[in-house]
Amino acid sequence: MIDIIICEDNNIQRKQIEDIILKEINTSKINLHIALSTSNSDEILKYVINSRNKNFIYFLDVELEGNINGIELANTIRKYDLNGYIIFVTSHAELSLLTFKYKVQAMDYILKFDEKELETRIIDCLRVSYGNFSKINVIEKKYITLNIGSDIVNFDPNEILFFETYKNHKIRINMFNENIEFYCSLKKIQLLLPEYFYKCHRSYIVNIRNIKFIDKSNLIIHMNNDNKCYISKR
Repeated sequence: MIDIIICEDNNIQRKQIEDIILKEINTSKINLHIALSTSNSDEILKYVINSRNKNFIYFLDVELEGNINGIELANTIRKYDLNGYIIFVTSHAELSLLTFKYKVQAMDYILKFDEKELETRIIDCLRVSYGNFSKINVIEKKYITLNIGSDIVNFDPNEILFFETYKNHKIRINMFNENIEFYCSLKKIQLLLPEYFYKCHRSYIVNIRNIKFIDKSNLIIHMNNDNKCYISKR
């Protein structure tokens, strides 16, 4: 699923963007979803930071009521989402150069004046970004295959938070929805993992994509679901 996020402080224009997107979703039957549509930039950032899904398409107004404008919002989004597609929808053509100043790598800068052009450009952005995300997901979709007892099990690496050594020489896989224990060693498991799994402690291998933040003072890693593991001083 690819999530769409809209930030527009004009209710009528926000509804117009929503209607164009929903029409394209229903017509093309593509796996897109409006996850959040709001005028509040803080709400956008909170959602992005806490979301497990990192496939985002953003439609941002440039002139927002609040502490930051749309380009500054995009600049902050880029700290948490390097791969999302950012599209500006605005009445201010003269501000387009700011997207280069802030280096937010915008996909498009669409003016609101022409309704037909607005619809065409939004649909083009949806189709291109959806196609690109689909290609990336096909390339990255690799399963981790492990021997669990008498079974061979495929795990989606995105669902794994961390591996830890457990009592009686067991390994515990900590995931979003369940934990699984089996006999193995971290050394053997590490050989099977993608590069974004990191051995942060002699007893832990962590999926860095699912880290929320690291408490360096107490050497604790907080995961996206608020689970915790530990990191060595080294």
